[in-house]
Amino acid sequence: MQKDDLTTIGFAAVVCLIASLGLAGVRTALKPLQDLNVRVDEQIQILKALRPDFKPDGTALTDEEVEQYWTAGKPDKTLIPAYFSNNVTTNLVVLEEGGTNSLYTLSKDGEPVAYAFPAQGKGLWSTIKSVVGLEKDLATIRGITFFGHAETPGLGGECSKPWFQSQWQGKLAFAEGAPVQIKVDKGKADPSDPSAVDGMSGATITGNGIQKFVYTTYKEYNSAVFTDMRK
Repeated sequence: MQKDDLTTIGFAAVVCLIASLGLAGVRTALKPLQDLNVRVDEQIQILKALRPDFKPDGTALTDEEVEQYWTAGKPDKTLIPAYFSNNVTTNLVVLEEGGTNSLYTLSKDGEPVAYAFPAQGKGLWSTIKSVVGLEKDLATIRGITFFGHAETPGLGGECSKPWFQSQWQGKLAFAEGAPVQIKVDKGKADPSDPSAVDGMSGATITGNGIQKFVYTTYKEYNSAVFTDMRK
C-alpha cells in the first residue's frame, strides 16, 4: 500500500472519529431538552383527557380557551407545570391483571372534579396510546386522547384528530351497574346511543382495537378502584 493511500485512510479515520464524538456530544447535550419535551407532551395528553375548565389559580377558562387547549391540543404551555403542581395528582393503582398503573385526579379548591387513566392497545399497524378522562361520576367520558401510534394517515390515523376524540365527550362507559363498551361504529353512530361514536372511514380494525382496549382497561380500573370510590 502506498504512502498516499495510508495518509488518506488515516485522515478519513480521524474525520470519522471527530464526527462521531461531535454527534455523541450533541446528543448528550440535547437529551435533557428531549426528555423535557416528552414529559410536557405526556402532561398535555393527560390534561386533554381531564379537560380543566379553569386555570391553575382557579380562574375560569373561556369556552374558546377550553376548545383551543384541550380539543385542538394547543394549550398555553406556561400553565402546564402549574397544573401538575396545584391541580393534578397521580396515584398508582394495582390492577387485577397484575402490575400497577396510574390514576390521575384533577382537583379544584381541594375537591376532585375529574379522573383519568392511561390505556393502550393494538390498532391495525401499531400500538395506540390513550388517556381516558372521566367525569366525577366515574361513568361519563370527559375527554379522551389517542397518540403515539403509526396508524395509516387519513384512515386509522384519524383517531388522533379532534373530530374523532371530541365525540367521545359525554358518552357512557358505565351504566346500570356495569361497564359498557363504547362502540366505534362503521360510519355514523346513532346519535341517541349514549355509548357509540362515529367510525373512521376505511379503518374498521383500528376502531375495533380502540373500543376493545378502552373497554378492557376501564373494566380493570372499575374492579380495582372505581367500585370502591363510588361507595
